[in-house]
Amino acid sequence: MTTDPSRQRIAVDFITRHVDLLPAELARGYHLGYINEQDVVLLAETAVGRGHSNPSPVEELSCLLRDEIDRVPDLIDQLDHDGPADDLDPSRVWLFLVLLLAWERRGVSPDALDRIDEIYADFDYPEEIEGFVPFLPAPEGDRPGKVALERRWRSYLEDREREFSLRQRPGDS
Repeated sequence: MTTDPSRQRIAVDFITRHVDLLPAELARGYHLGYINEQDVVLLAETAVGRGHSNPSPVEELSCLLRDEIDRVPDLIDQLDHDGPADDLDPSRVWLFLVLLLAWERRGVSPDALDRIDEIYADFDYPEEIEGFVPFLPAPEGDRPGKVALERRWRSYLEDREREFSLRQRPGDS
């Protein structure tokens, strides 16, 4: 995955309505181009305000002034290097957010299903969404077609929303 300068930013309020980003996810969103420097600071402020961040580069990010915004890339690099070594891919939360945004816009956009194809490619063909990628066959024993595809898409979103809302954050007991 590479940063695409034309990639559509995701609004901070949309992000905070749906997930509390972990530090590695914050860094990944910045690297992927879904959030910019100002968004990083706002999201860091939210994380610190909710008590979901131990003293770290996130706390430093949350305190940056407008004239210090050029420090964001260095602090993001610290998040990348100082973060916990776990098996969780920080891109998964961005995959969820991008698919949720596409879901919410599907009534407005006539090519919403085509957008899934693009997202599938943008995220290096993740297996977890293959059940609702339009050009792939339906999972064994499941029905093909738009209605069934949208049902699987919605099911994926509900599962991820539940997963991300139940996870423990650093400092949680």
